[in-house]
Amino acid sequence: IDESAWVVDSGVSETRHTVQADAASIAVLPFVNMSSDKEQEYFADGMSEEVLNLLSQLPQLHVIARTSSFSFKGKEVDIAEIAHKLNVAHVLEGSVRKVGNQVRVTAQLIKADDGFHLWSENYDRELINIFAIQDEIAAAIAIELRALLSGDIGMSSTPVDMRAYELYRTLNYWRWY
Repeated sequence: IDESAWVVDSGVSETRHTVQADAASIAVLPFVNMSSDKEQEYFADGMSEEVLNLLSQLPQLHVIARTSSFSFKGKEVDIAEIAHKLNVAHVLEGSVRKVGNQVRVTAQLIKADDGFHLWSENYDRELINIFAIQDEIAAAIAIELRALLSGDIGMSSTPVDMRAYELYRTLNYWRWY
């Protein structure tokens, strides 16, 4: 059967309506391992995961799912294109570098509509306890982003101690068992 005979020309070209990204939206891209040691890839992914986890606990902030943001891992894609595809107003990207027992994590917040950096910070640590380092740096990043984005997303600019919040949640959780 020739299915093309059933196509009706409506005279309207196909159009896509773009929905404006919510100012309270962010994608956390996978942090890039810039070390020569390929085994540090797990540390970089874990760093992204911890930041994503803490940011998703801020009720006013809409954080894109890990599977969506990690689909860009290892790809050279322009930030504006990533933000458009994920429909977010902000993108957090970062990198991890390791030399000996020292690690440097760099995080950068980019405003999607103009591509300009809103914030960037380096975190230098000695690799003693990987999970503690990831937790500490992720909490510092979350606190900074909460303060920076508070004007964009209507949050109070009062800083939150994410470690205290995590301890509170842990204690509250165990209280029920």
